[in-house]
Amino acid sequence: MPAGDVLPPEAYHWWVPVVGVVLLLAVALWYWLVHRLTRPRPAPAPEMPAGLRRRYEEAVEAEYARYGAGEHDLRVFHLELARTMRAFASERIGTDVRAWTRREVSGYDPTRRVGSLLATWEEPSFARRSDAEAATSAARAREVIRRW
Repeated sequence: MPAGDVLPPEAYHWWVPVVGVVLLLAVALWYWLVHRLTRPRPAPAPEMPAGLRRRYEEAVEAEYARYGAGEHDLRVFHLELARTMRAFASERIGTDVRAWTRREVSGYDPTRRVGSLLATWEEPSFARRSDAEAATSAARAREVIRRW
């Protein structure tokens, strides 16, 4: 075939690349919408009654006063604090966590703060001798009750 018989390539019309870009944007928008509308939403934490925090703060104070009066030793004090914080977490999230292990409480996201306290109190609760301080433990418990 002679070189003069070959036709030059035809250019696309202007609307062909525009349609391609619009289709790509539509696919990207579709993926974004599907991702946005189908992902699970976290359940809001239940609202706490006004006196609930105060009641648990008073329970922590009562346990600390019993420890200070010599009714409890450090081990019993930490066990009672753990019992109080488990009850607080149970009321706070609406799920009974009083029978859960410390690891289960720590692994459940809404109770992570309480789980870290339980981990800290585990050593003084079961050790023969402990370097834990009751005042620090009570202050940390009150802080979690106030902020969570």
